[in-house]
Amino acid sequence: MTRLLAISPTGPKSPYLNPLGPPPGRDSVAKRLVRVSVRNTINVTGLRLQIIVVMLSCLLVSCEAPTNYIPAITPQMVTAKSGQYADLAMLREGRTLFAHRCIDCHALPALWHYSTDDWPEIVNSMSYRASLKPAERDAIVAYILAVRAK
Repeated sequence: MTRLLAISPTGPKSPYLNPLGPPPGRDSVAKRLVRVSVRNTINVTGLRLQIIVVMLSCLLVSCEAPTNYIPAITPQMVTAKSGQYADLAMLREGRTLFAHRCIDCHALPALWHYSTDDWPEIVNSMSYRASLKPAERDAIVAYILAVRAK
């Protein structure tokens, strides 16, 4: 097959720019190549998107579990010596308040990060901002100390 080159004063041009047009059958091959290229790009983009979604979901699952762990109340917590009187109702209220009021301002802290001597002072320092009544503050402290004593 011979290709015709258009001659111009500046020199030969690309064979696809000649005044006779592209050789027969070449246009359809070029279109097919573009379609295959676009299809492959979409497949690669879809694969990348799937990988990103899987990675983000793994990250979210791994980050959520330890930070929001609030131990359930057990009968052993009521009988544990936590330094102050606490019945089952008080511990339930303390757990509920700990879960709902503390999370309003910050992520729930891990209960073992601070000593049992530090917790009453920590809760007391945040009680005004959380609008806790003294009985609510005592319930939260009792719950935390009961979990720590378990």
